[in-house]
Amino acid sequence: MSDSRVRHILSISGGKDSAALAIYMRDKIPDMEYVFCDTHEELLETYTFIDKLEAFLGKPIHRLNPDRPFEHYLRIKGFYLPSARVRWCTSQMKIKPFEAFVGSANVLSYIGIRGDEDREV
Repeated sequence: MSDSRVRHILSISGGKDSAALAIYMRDKIPDMEYVFCDTHEELLETYTFIDKLEAFLGKPIHRLNPDRPFEHYLRIKGFYLPSARVRWCTSQMKIKPFEAFVGSANVLSYIGIRGDEDREV
């Protein structure tokens, strides 16, 4: 018998939009899980902010890690940095670790994005 429970998972980027969403949702969904996909190339201030947000939320923010370091992917991409047009970092260092964390569970994923971002659903 499979677990039909739906997991609520909110992704924290280290920016203000995902933090605002996490704070807003904190008391709305008590069993919310929080994740941060760590590239290990973030600014020290980002890690400090994540720690402070975790304390404010009163729940752990799971640090998800890629299978290989950023430098590995940068090398195989010919030292071409990721950009809005070529998002190799997102797929390799964020989506894959998130999918591994989720497994086969039923999930509602929450992502805070700016109102002016043009994103397709």
